[in-house]
Amino acid sequence: MIIPVFKPLGASSHQLAASIGKARGEKATHTGTLDPMAEGVLVVLTGEDRFKKSELADTKKTYDFSMLIGVSTDSHDLLGLSTKIADKLASLEEIVEKMTTILPDFTGQQTQEQPLFSAGRKDGKSLFEFGAEGQEVDTLPTNTITISSLDILTVQVLPLAQIEREITQKIACVTGNFRQEAILSDWKKTLKTLKSNAITQLPHITFRTTVSKRTYIRGIVRDLAKKLDIAATTFTLNRIQNGPYTLADCKNTQPHGV
Repeated sequence: MIIPVFKPLGASSHQLAASIGKARGEKATHTGTLDPMAEGVLVVLTGEDRFKKSELADTKKTYDFSMLIGVSTDSHDLLGLSTKIADKLASLEEIVEKMTTILPDFTGQQTQEQPLFSAGRKDGKSLFEFGAEGQEVDTLPTNTITISSLDILTVQVLPLAQIEREITQKIACVTGNFRQEAILSDWKKTLKTLKSNAITQLPHITFRTTVSKRTYIRGIVRDLAKKLDIAATTFTLNRIQNGPYTLADCKNTQPHGV
């Protein structure tokens, strides 16, 4: 059976698929992992439909995601340790103007480097394991991907107090061992550093993108930040469509929201 479900923030895609299979008394899989800090449409396959995985995974996916400017992390999302903290920021208008200029360069077929903290594999070992163990990876695996569209939806600034509250809430949702305690402690230090740099709010830009399979949205955020030479990380990530299935087709929980 093909079952589109809403994966909530913090949950494991694999565990969610397994629990659905267990409830049905069948083996189960899914057509594309969503990170712990991502939510949205997960297509679960049970029974004989498991053998359609390759076919059903080879579809476009649409995401709404946001970019928090001022801090970079090793995971390229909130579930990471800071690697770069801004000591000053350009105006919001200047950031948006530069962002709008480079967005066309990010559409079309391209090669994308997989994030270190991801389900990708190298030398028979998951990239997440390399990252969690603090091991260097000289050359990260790459995927050939296609970004069909990438557009700005909203632009705003978020006060540091709101950012800290939302980060705490989001990380509290995460199941499993993802360095949560160390990450929360690091975020508190990071926000204090920003305050000491006289930064009291951070730019927050929301996008919508449609991409091919194997595209990492965290990778898009990483590469946008690199192109603009700014510190930035993924703040929210919601898969709103997976092939023909949308949020309206999902059988369970609806979005957590921000």
